[in-house]
Amino acid sequence: MDKMVEIARFHFPADAQTLVALLRSEGIDCYIRNEITAQVLSYIDTGGARVEILESDVPHALEIMKAGGYEIPDESELPEQVKAVAGWTRHIPFLKNLSLEKQILFFFILIAVCIGLLIYFGSLSSLN
Repeated sequence: MDKMVEIARFHFPADAQTLVALLRSEGIDCYIRNEITAQVLSYIDTGGARVEILESDVPHALEIMKAGGYEIPDESELPEQVKAVAGWTRHIPFLKNLSLEKQILFFFILIAVCIGLLIYFGSLSSLN
């Protein structure tokens, strides 16, 4: 049994509907995940409307998307936010050899410790 995979993500659901209409016209079953959420909460970044299809239809769908003028992202390409974190860790010698997940976890723990110390020392100064 094939699983559903995301092939595109749009901030506006109307853009996702255009792609879905194109894919359905070529006989590919697809649907839009988070369509209502993206419409109602358009002022908040909820991840957008996601076009999903069966995994077995991906190669054919990508061909249709290329022919339709859609930009196909390179799978090795990292999102901008991930590139920013990876750029910061490049300057820390013991972090640059870790996987990106571990680098992000390290930063999360570091920030949590700093906030904890601020709260602790802030409460000490308020007691005096």
